[in-house]
Amino acid sequence: MKSVLQNKWMSLVLLAVVFLVIYNPLTRFPYTFCVIIIFILISTYLQNGDLKSLNFKNLKSGDIKNILVSYLILELTVDFIIQPLVNWLCNEPADYSAFKNIEGDASQYFKWLYRMWISAAIGEELLFRAFAFAQLRNVFGDKKVIVVVLSALLFCLPHMYQGIAGLIMTFAFGIAFALLYIKYQNIWINIIVHGLIDTVFLSLSYFGYIEFYEFIW
Repeated sequence: MKSVLQNKWMSLVLLAVVFLVIYNPLTRFPYTFCVIIIFILISTYLQNGDLKSLNFKNLKSGDIKNILVSYLILELTVDFIIQPLVNWLCNEPADYSAFKNIEGDASQYFKWLYRMWISAAIGEELLFRAFAFAQLRNVFGDKKVIVVVLSALLFCLPHMYQGIAGLIMTFAFGIAFALLYIKYQNIWINIIVHGLIDTVFLSLSYFGYIEFYEFIW
């Protein structure tokens, strides 16, 4: 009983530490997530003796179809239903002004693209899905609803700079990515789907169509 309790506390401490690393003043975006990735790999190995809990599984031929179908469903649902609905409910769109400087600037676009794949696609999926799920399961067991909701909350908090609408949108994405992770139990699928969605976002920003995300019903 004591060992189980200690494991639960250790999981909570690890989650708290890695979450606080996001706000550390010593590293900048996207290199903060390089530190986070290293921390996750090392702490997971020390905790379990391997990295199996992170679900780094080989992609099979059928996974390509799963990735494309999941991406299209998520992209279309969010862009044409959830995003306009959230904008309407909040009476304002999410604040994506931080990405305005990408428009027409190829060097900025490709810089943001590689930063996004490091921090958002790889870093966020490792942190808020693979690692968070493993630690939250240590604490709450197989209570999937609690794990999904808490992981989505953790995911949306660092996006406060996007305003209330942005927080709600990120929470919605957090729920969707969590369900995707539960369905396939393969972090590579999450990483690729997340990366594709953000690549489209950055590409629209580059071509000057970021207002697409500001549509209100």
